[in-house]
Amino acid sequence: MAILFARTQNLERSWPFVPEALTARLNEIDEVRVVQIERGVPLGEATDLSHVSAIALFGGQLTEACLARAPELKAVGGVLDNWGHRSLPVDGMFERDIPIIDGTRAWAASVAEITLALTLNALRMIPQWHKRMASGERLWNFEYVQFCDNPDFVNGTLGTKTVGVMGLGQIGGRMASWCNALGSRVLGYDPFIPKSRLDELGVEGVEMDTLVDECEIVVVTIPPTPSARKILSRERIYRLRKGSLVVITTRAHAVDMDALRERIIANELAGAFDVYDNEPVPTDDLLRNRVNVVHTPHIAGRTRDANLQVAEVIGDDFERILKGEAPQARLSREAIDVRGSRTDLPAMQNQ
Repeated sequence: MAILFARTQNLERSWPFVPEALTARLNEIDEVRVVQIERGVPLGEATDLSHVSAIALFGGQLTEACLARAPELKAVGGVLDNWGHRSLPVDGMFERDIPIIDGTRAWAASVAEITLALTLNALRMIPQWHKRMASGERLWNFEYVQFCDNPDFVNGTLGTKTVGVMGLGQIGGRMASWCNALGSRVLGYDPFIPKSRLDELGVEGVEMDTLVDECEIVVVTIPPTPSARKILSRERIYRLRKGSLVVITTRAHAVDMDALRERIIANELAGAFDVYDNEPVPTDDLLRNRVNVVHTPHIAGRTRDANLQVAEVIGDDFERILKGEAPQARLSREAIDVRGSRTDLPAMQNQ
């Protein structure tokens, strides 16, 4: 048997570090066959699948017909976030109990760290101070000797704040635990996790309305699932207390960005963003060059470490599966349903 690494020709440009690291990791497990194939082309047209034990899918497409040609297949892995798994014969794979391994969690540490960094930068206006110093402003002549933050917006130390985290998965869970470790009171909204997980993170599970009413900082780490669209609605954004901070680092999908813009431009809220509803952000966007906004240009997960971790997540689970052990990054039926088609949200049963 062999492991198949199906990849596009330009994979090094879109996923630097992954091809080399993944090839090396897979070679530690079994013989690796690398096939260059464009997306959408059935793998069975490009190579023999009859003795393939696992497929790292970064090119081509796995169809039901391909699955039938791969009798020894035991695992398929890739970066299969909210859209990637749609290119797979999911029903056939579950019928044969072939695990779908999702490397998306490899981004989690990098995105969570940017989330924490944006929050701290917004509280202390670090980018704004840097810009003023770099431009040659003299500074040091402060209005108050021992207070230099902006009193119009939430400021100071994170550990004295009430923080609400929307979505407590791989990214939000890290952010929640770090805020808890720093001393924050942390409220969390995630109807898909058990209370035992909330307890591990030190989070009070609450409904969304409670979160927006009680928190000075709202952190949005919800992926773009159908059920989450604009869950931070116009009505909820206008319930946020004046001066609150909204941090968004996964997708803007969960936020009514028109309403958020209105309150930020009116100097009623502060924002810290890595993602936006319109990317690239237009040069004339009114969110730019504001004292109450901190930006990064959708770079949170784009680190060398995250890309190398993609290879580790897929490779480690392939090794577990081929040894007869349980994988750690397997997509469940429920996860696929929530990511792709489920439009209703369950009630919070984990408070």
